[in-house]
Amino acid sequence: MVPHPIVTGLSTLMKQIHFAALVCLSFFPVFASAQAPTAPNLLSDEGLSRQEAHAYLFDEFSKDKESTYRGEGENRNLVELVLSNETLQLSGDVSIELPAGSQRVASLFKYIILRGENLNHLGGIEVAPYSGGGTVERSTQEPKLYRFKLPAMPVPSEDMPPIRIRTRCADGKTATVTQIAFNSQGKLPVKFDDIPYRTLGADRPRVPVNVRVDLQHELSIAGHVDLERQKFFRYYAAPGTSDPSFERWASERNFSPGRQIFKLDPALVVGYGPGEKLKEDPNNKGAADLTFFDRHDSSPPKTIPEFEATDYAMCLNDYPEFMSVEHIGRGTPLIEHFGDAANLAAAHIADQQRDGGRTAKWWEVKNESTIKAEWDYHYQKEHDSWALLAEFHNAVAEAVHAKTPSVNVGGPTSAWMQLHVNQFGLYRDQTRFMDLTRDHLDFYSHHFYEDMGSLGAWERRDKGYSGYLLGRLEATLDMLQAHMEETDNVKPILITECGSLQAGRGAADYWLRLRSFSAFLHKLMSRPHQIDLSVPFVFTNMHWNPTSGNVAFVPTEGASARGPLADFQPTPVAHFFELWRDFDGRRLPVATNGLAEVGLNATAVYQGNRLQIALTNMTSHQLSVHLSDIAGEALHASSIQQRRLRYNDGEVIYEDAISLSDSNAIEVDAEETTVLTFTFDETIQPNKTLLREFAYAAGTAVTADQTQTFQIDIDDASDIESAELVVGVHRIKGLEQAVSGTFNGHRFESHPEWTHKFDQLLAPLEIPISKDWLQNNNQIQVEPRPGLTITSVHLIRDSISGALDSKHSQ
Repeated sequence: MVPHPIVTGLSTLMKQIHFAALVCLSFFPVFASAQAPTAPNLLSDEGLSRQEAHAYLFDEFSKDKESTYRGEGENRNLVELVLSNETLQLSGDVSIELPAGSQRVASLFKYIILRGENLNHLGGIEVAPYSGGGTVERSTQEPKLYRFKLPAMPVPSEDMPPIRIRTRCADGKTATVTQIAFNSQGKLPVKFDDIPYRTLGADRPRVPVNVRVDLQHELSIAGHVDLERQKFFRYYAAPGTSDPSFERWASERNFSPGRQIFKLDPALVVGYGPGEKLKEDPNNKGAADLTFFDRHDSSPPKTIPEFEATDYAMCLNDYPEFMSVEHIGRGTPLIEHFGDAANLAAAHIADQQRDGGRTAKWWEVKNESTIKAEWDYHYQKEHDSWALLAEFHNAVAEAVHAKTPSVNVGGPTSAWMQLHVNQFGLYRDQTRFMDLTRDHLDFYSHHFYEDMGSLGAWERRDKGYSGYLLGRLEATLDMLQAHMEETDNVKPILITECGSLQAGRGAADYWLRLRSFSAFLHKLMSRPHQIDLSVPFVFTNMHWNPTSGNVAFVPTEGASARGPLADFQPTPVAHFFELWRDFDGRRLPVATNGLAEVGLNATAVYQGNRLQIALTNMTSHQLSVHLSDIAGEALHASSIQQRRLRYNDGEVIYEDAISLSDSNAIEVDAEETTVLTFTFDETIQPNKTLLREFAYAAGTAVTADQTQTFQIDIDDASDIESAELVVGVHRIKGLEQAVSGTFNGHRFESHPEWTHKFDQLLAPLEIPISKDWLQNNNQIQVEPRPGLTITSVHLIRDSISGALDSKHSQ
């Protein structure tokens, strides 16, 4: 059990900043003013250490080294820094110590790059002593280039031990290194970024916001009334892949394993232990000898009883080298061996079902196959890489379905969902993939990650923020849904990874991951009709990378990375499980007012006499929330408790049970997710259901260079109580003019202040529509605006059912 409250960070001083501002989330006017803050917004101790390391990098360490920059002035970024041009001949066991000082600046970069000859002969890389005895993630390995991620580095200091690269050459092979470099992927500004190391909003009054909960109605989201916790409260693992003590810990917090990768070449060809290995068929070059499965036990590992019936996802990757493009694309099968790779995938899945009596419910064909590092044909201009990707997915789906019909097969397991790139060219690649696979795949899957350096997203809107947590996630999912509806190809979506790309083990590093885990979870659980599974990239533990910043527990000094929970100690990631451990029930309508829609998420659920409300504030404002019932009256509960996970003065702070006297001024800090629990003397008894339905217009990613017309047809116009038009928009430099047009001839206009200051705006505009405007056939016209793209248009409509919806989910 993680003790509570817990403070994690460098600073030992914990300053409580209290504000007497009233926050209201309702349709009533805000009726209290905010009190001025009482403390300055200072740089944390961690921030000072990182500032010193940044200065050391540019003032001393890089001075005599070859470097590559991008951009100009304050927007200039260091892309790559060469550490050594010495030629090193490698064989057998390899150990390379990086130049003195490298360890102090390493956390500012993302990759180490080796250049040379025959680098494909090298094995996995240990970055000692910082990878905890395990190997780090490989990005690209080719004969002339080996790029791998830096591990989660501690906060820099002058007395850090040197970095040593350890690996091994394949038996009888040699390799040559001619250059070693740090690479930042173009994201290391010459001006120190201090935003992550300040308490955002502490130098400004709290913003008052109202939240109103409707206790008289349940909320049905396209037929889904139950929260369906099993869809969203997952961690990254397959059942049985951790010591049972970790599984019991997660189960006690009502989390279950959600997804893992199965790497065919390492697992079957190389093997993780003694026993027979999968080999190439001697009579069929490029194909696997599938008689291997007659002798191989593919049973899933034994798990705890609570997880034996758990549905989960698995992803195939690293197809064997004997059937793949050489050393590029993490096992990208050769075109002529697509069928052989599909047969191998199908044989493995069927053998797992046969030997162990179960397998994953969902199987993804190829991990992150939308990017070059995972699908080699994206490099090759002579090939239609997306058509080949669809062809391969279809082949695998057909083979798997033939052997194991109950298994769902999907993809493309997308990385980098920046679908606006190349004038929405990447979006058109995605929709073409959906069109080409519509008759074979059972679901589509994607990954969403906040990039490194994205804390303070609200303040970064006009400073290059390109993450997903200020409207881009919703706009992207709306686009994909609109296309599926238009093409009569509606399939469930799985988000099989989400979180943050930030490495490091400082408090700010942990905070970026924690706020991203919770914000993604909260936004996705608001879409139960669209999302069948959502898995944050959060682990209980990692035996292969034990000190990763994504794990809830790390081994104590000297303990085995494969040991039980008793040999581990918690990290701040454990707070994520605690924060959400009992949030569950049936949904209730909730209304918010006082803050931009993209900046605040609110979800309310009830069970018996317990009401729970989750609030996620993705702005840089600190809030004071007034919580009331739908009429604006106080919620008279016998007890009110608040569970908080926040970042203050350079520390990650978790408070498990703060007792509140009332719900008039509930504090929520910048980028915080909080869970409130109200216990009443009597059972909560809604008597009707608010039915929320969605209708989409045809047409996505439409340029608004002229008036654009959209049609939305519904069959229940006379029954609707309220409606909202959602127009997804994209525009470089934000909205300079209002988005305006007509709805069945009635004029509407939207130009919220938060849309003005975006380098790259991609977000939904939510526009209330009078129910008197509604018809069964609705015509929407959007007037032309320079540089504007309308990403999708849909109508949300609410009606009232005279009885409770008996369905918990669909």
